[in-house]
Amino acid sequence: MQMEGQQSMSWLFFSPSGRVSRLPYFLGWLFWAAVSGFVLSRVLAHQGNDIPLALWTLILVITALVSTASIALLTIKRLHDIGYPGHLAICLFIPVLSPVLFLALCLWPGSEGPNEYGR
Repeated sequence: MQMEGQQSMSWLFFSPSGRVSRLPYFLGWLFWAAVSGFVLSRVLAHQGNDIPLALWTLILVITALVSTASIALLTIKRLHDIGYPGHLAICLFIPVLSPVLFLALCLWPGSEGPNEYGR
């Protein structure tokens, strides 16, 4: 049983509800970058070996899909923390705005106290 105030990893990575502060948001991005980097390194290491290359390429595609969804959900919670609606997370898919949004969300402090999205 979870204590009140604690959140699970599945909530952090795969739920759009609630709020998340700057540090968990940044660490979530960092986690997915590390996982993607590892899988990409395995793809590149198996160039020329057809079966392992196909397997690692499939893992890369699955990782890309899961990490994209997870990062979008993290961004929704981060937007909630600063008092903005989650649908603004669509800006992650606009190439010029994506790095700007990422930096802003990593640096912009959350709103003090509870807001309409949670404590």
